Amino acid sequence: MERLVRIAGRTSADEVAVGARVVLGRGDEADLRLFDETASRRHAEVRREGEGVVLEDLASANGTRVNGARVTRAVLADGDEVAIGEVRLRFVGGPRGDRPTRIIEPAAADDDAHVAAAVDPAAADPARGGGAGAVARLALVCRTAEAAAGARDVDALARGIVDLLAEALGSDRAQLLLGGREALRVAADHPAGTGALPWSRTLVRRVLTDGEAVLVRDGDDPAHRGPHASLVTSPFRSTLAAPLATAEGVAGLVVLEARDAGRFTEADLEVVATVARQAGLALRTIGALSTARAELRRATSAGAAAGDAEILGASAAVRALVAQVDRAAPTDATVLVRGETGTGKELVARRLHAGSARRHGPFVALNCAAIVEGLVESELFGHEKGAFTGADARTDGRIAQAAGGTLFLDEVGELSPALQAKLLRVLSDHTYTRVGGRDVLRLDCRLVAATHRDLPAMVRAGTFREDLWYRLAVVTIDTPPLRDRGDDVEALAERFLERIAARLGRRTPRLSADARAALRAHRWPGNVRELANALERAVVLASGETLTAADLPRPAPPVAAGAASPPRELLTVAEAEKRAILAALAHTKGRKGEAAALLGISWPTLNRKLRDYGDSETTGS
Repeated sequence: MERLVRIAGRTSADEVAVGARVVLGRGDEADLRLFDETASRRHAEVRREGEGVVLEDLASANGTRVNGARVTRAVLADGDEVAIGEVRLRFVGGPRGDRPTRIIEPAAADDDAHVAAAVDPAAADPARGGGAGAVARLALVCRTAEAAAGARDVDALARGIVDLLAEALGSDRAQLLLGGREALRVAADHPAGTGALPWSRTLVRRVLTDGEAVLVRDGDDPAHRGPHASLVTSPFRSTLAAPLATAEGVAGLVVLEARDAGRFTEADLEVVATVARQAGLALRTIGALSTARAELRRATSAGAAAGDAEILGASAAVRALVAQVDRAAPTDATVLVRGETGTGKELVARRLHAGSARRHGPFVALNCAAIVEGLVESELFGHEKGAFTGADARTDGRIAQAAGGTLFLDEVGELSPALQAKLLRVLSDHTYTRVGGRDVLRLDCRLVAATHRDLPAMVRAGTFREDLWYRLAVVTIDTPPLRDRGDDVEALAERFLERIAARLGRRTPRLSADARAALRAHRWPGNVRELANALERAVVLASGETLTAADLPRPAPPVAAGAASPPRELLTVAEAEKRAILAALAHTKGRKGEAAALLGISWPTLNRKLRDYGDSETTGS
């Protein structure tokens, strides 16, 4: 019985019997799977024709060789060697191989040099083939392994790989690209600064989708006008491309291009595929290390003592804040944290928890402004089965979840009057009931609340209960805005850059002198949150390892002494919003549902905004 026996490379079986038909390839549907990136999913077919066995290449990307000659169809004889990438198979059991293999159709893309090399090894280019070529390729693979082992981040790895390949294989352009089909970016290129993506997007998609390594000897060849039509108009005629394969899939690809036809060989393709495999493994390792470092920092921060908490800065405002927090932390007193959006009110709450006797218990947070008004009560107190539509089982609320620890109520100023009354009862009696329930439950957590609103002003306007204000503000702590923290902005920026770079698997960028000046000059109306977002955007979009002022938001121009006040017709955002609501209500004759639809907001949001303004003009009272 005729069969194909593996003599080199990795396959799904050591041998396979040749029945009516055997498909060789990298895909799951192949009868003998070839674990080689240079193999196509359906690469070649071996089948019976009459009394003989024929091998046919199935229009593969990188070709099939029999006894060293690239073929489209060939009649196999006993002892013939079939080569696909690094996989070598011996055909056993056919007619004796005492005559040359009959090549029915030589491969059209093959050239005389390769045919000559197959017949006479002495004709092979000593720089590419033979012992010297093998040693050179092995040296390149070893140097790549060293570069991968020494790389501390993804960008350094990409630069090292690209420079090594470009130097060794003499390409006119080399690139390492990361990402998927819809979001590719050039992580490194040689020569540096070429930047553009490869000319053949079809080829790129093929590598990313099928995971194939591809060799194009001549982009002007009519054979490439179909699958790689853009190669015809490209200034590069020779192309090598190999996938960066990881356990999670293809993370990108390596592409080498040359202006001359026939610059690259199959041996080059095999070495590039090997290098790409190493790069893929290194990418996965670097990503895992970055994730582990970030997790370690988070775990360290979460379990740290109060003195090591993440309230960064050395300004007088931050030192006063930390001192006040540390004095309040050991007590069980209710604390109200006040400050502008993005000033780190939750960090203060977490530091209070970390410094308290309840630090081994849970820290549970609820943002009162982020939940639909009708669900806040259920989220806070929990509910009984059947309490409302969709309540299929008894559910504990945040108060129960925080038992033994700390409950953080963010944006407490957004609570409705009804919920304010229920929260007052909790703080007064230390008891509560689930929605739809009768059982009286005991409160067993410390309460820390936060708001960016002026609660005393809301008390005066009648939109916030005065008795609840007194219960919440047993201890009040004010978080300073970033504009009042002096040089703290630089320390925060450097810490954020470390975190962002670790998450993205990149080297931490440096801040130029003009970038530092821009950070200090900006008013940062969004405070620390705005700073973090601006830095992440800068890291993602910046082209170099140094961030300059051009990568950061422009500071607002200073107001000159004696400058005229803003014109009276210039409205504040709140006043403009109020006027828009009044106009919508007037248009709908007071129908709130229609007004909310006109304004593009929900009915509960409209009600909340009406309460915020708190006068007869908007409430209609």
